Amino acid sequence: MIKYLHSSWAYLVILMFVITLINYFWAYIKNKVFDYNREFRLASFTLIVFSIQIIIGLITWFTSHYFEGIKHGQMGLYMKHATDRLLVLEHPVMILIAWFLTFYGFNRMKKAITSKKKYMAIILFYGLSFLLILGRIPWQNWLS
Repeated sequence: MIKYLHSSWAYLVILMFVITLINYFWAYIKNKVFDYNREFRLASFTLIVFSIQIIIGLITWFTSHYFEGIKHGQMGLYMKHATDRLLVLEHPVMILIAWFLTFYGFNRMKKAITSKKKYMAIILFYGLSFLLILGRIPWQNWLS
């Protein structure tokens, strides 16, 4: 059940990143004044949705058979197989890095003074996070 929730919630995360990045990029191009009622809430909601996904993912990871195997010394065996390595190490680590980049970008946006700098902070850091997320999704498991 939790694994299904993790996979399903990922669609919302991707959708929120796409909406946020398009919105901020468009506002940057059009030189719009930063609107706290709209842009700040959109970036906040994206960060919240992504944070919920991280929590669900950590619960999934800690309750998986991979975690049990790691506790019993099978990490070396997992590292020999690309699919296992992706699920045990690469996916969780890269997604956590993406979350830190998202969080950092959100804080940079809050501290920036001009609208351009606010937009650029989100475009840069949320964009990098989004690329990391897309690069480390286990597509062969997710789409099947």
